[in-house]
Amino acid sequence: MRKVTFGLLLVVASAVTASAQGSNDYHKWEGYGGYSLGRFETNAESLSFTGGGGTQTFTNLCSPATGAMIGPNSQKFFCERRSFNGFDGSVAYNVTRYVGLKGDVTGHFKSETFVDIFTPPGATQTITNKERLWNFLAGVQIKDNSPSPRIKPFGHALAGVARYTDRITQTIDLFPAFNFVVEDRETAFAMKLGGGIDVRVSNAVDIRVIEFDYNPMFAGDRRVKSISGPFDPVTFQGKSAHNFTVGFGIVVH
Repeated sequence: MRKVTFGLLLVVASAVTASAQGSNDYHKWEGYGGYSLGRFETNAESLSFTGGGGTQTFTNLCSPATGAMIGPNSQKFFCERRSFNGFDGSVAYNVTRYVGLKGDVTGHFKSETFVDIFTPPGATQTITNKERLWNFLAGVQIKDNSPSPRIKPFGHALAGVARYTDRITQTIDLFPAFNFVVEDRETAFAMKLGGGIDVRVSNAVDIRVIEFDYNPMFAGDRRVKSISGPFDPVTFQGKSAHNFTVGFGIVVH
């Protein structure tokens, strides 16, 4: 009986040792920080504003008629995908060698000026936008978290909220009564679906050579805050913005 008991103890001890060794054969934590380039489109479907005793509504923001009214250069704000510079930071806790729980924060920023000249009467319109787009997301990452592979592809599916702000300033040299400053602010559901490739440079450091993500924002209708000027209310009908990001950086374990 003592021999059997001793044998069972050896089996249990061997199993515990093997389990402990198995639990240490992958990185438990991962932190990432790097540069991110965002390619974003407008989250506004239509625009309406009231001033001077009347209301003007633009339901087709990308039509030639709208361009003639608001200026063909200013129209690019609504009709072209534009580049934003920013950063991406994340932390992942790996529950197994291949599955991790991930939290992610991104910030993208852009300041841009559009100038249009209306002839006649020869008035110059200048519109300046100062935009910020933040994402606060969490979800699951799939990756081989063992320290041994040199090339480590990964994928993730994240969801959370996006916070968009834009301070819009318009000046018209011949008609200063129409100058205004407004702030557009929207918080909406957002996602990040994508992945990339990490390359090991040491046991504790990887280089993320590329990360590419589909980053949609599902914006709703909202009333813009009027800071100054004759137009109030100013409203946007929201829409889904199909955004993309690409980036690179450093991963630490």
